[in-house]
Amino acid sequence: MKPKSAICTVYITALLLMLIHPPSLGQQRFQRWGGGVDDETIHFGFSFHYIGAHYKIALKENWQAPYTEDAIGFRADSLYSVHSPAQGGVGLGLLADLKLTENLNLRFTPTLAFSNKTVNYRYTPFASPLSDDHDRELATLVRASYIDLPFLIKFKSDRKGNYRGYLIGGGKYSINVVSSKRYDDASSVPLEKLLKTKPGYFSYEAGIGFDIYFDFFKMSPEVKWVQSIGNLLDAREANMYNHPIQRLMLRNFQLSLFFE
Repeated sequence: MKPKSAICTVYITALLLMLIHPPSLGQQRFQRWGGGVDDETIHFGFSFHYIGAHYKIALKENWQAPYTEDAIGFRADSLYSVHSPAQGGVGLGLLADLKLTENLNLRFTPTLAFSNKTVNYRYTPFASPLSDDHDRELATLVRASYIDLPFLIKFKSDRKGNYRGYLIGGGKYSINVVSSKRYDDASSVPLEKLLKTKPGYFSYEAGIGFDIYFDFFKMSPEVKWVQSIGNLLDAREANMYNHPIQRLMLRNFQLSLFFE
């Protein structure tokens, strides 16, 4: 065979191979992006979170009635408003991801979240220690630093280039590691009492996110909504702040960045 014919044969063979196997070549190229985490059965990562949280409050039928404490002769004004404004917080977390199928993953994302909440009480003027010429508003701070333990299912779309979308949902258990006894003792006067919540609670969450693939890692911005289950109010010790509340629930709006 002449040299020119041999060279032509090599070029034609290479061209045919490229035409026959483009999907596998493209797949190998994408696998290099993201460090190959999608091909691992188990992989790990970390996360950063911004948390916007507030309480959903259900009031008692007689919630406007003044609170009295006869032992010390204290009488609060009549209420006409109780609400919880949204408060910002931050969180740091770890990630363990188990690949179930090509489009389904099980995720465990333990997180330390710093997220205090506030409940505001507006009173009408009354002849009491709270009396004033104008309406009076008091606020009580609920101190909270939670360890969140979520188990989530991640349903992913097929990968398009270096992007893919996903839906995520599941449940979690949260533990408040801040003791209210440090800030509220039995000798405190009614105005210095705090609204207390239970030390742990369950919640469910759902969200949407996107996987973005870089050379050696994957970044995933995610938006999630969280709703607590059950009553968070700890009413074992009555005070002027838990007196009008029947049920307390927590709602979170969470923005997250995951790195895997």
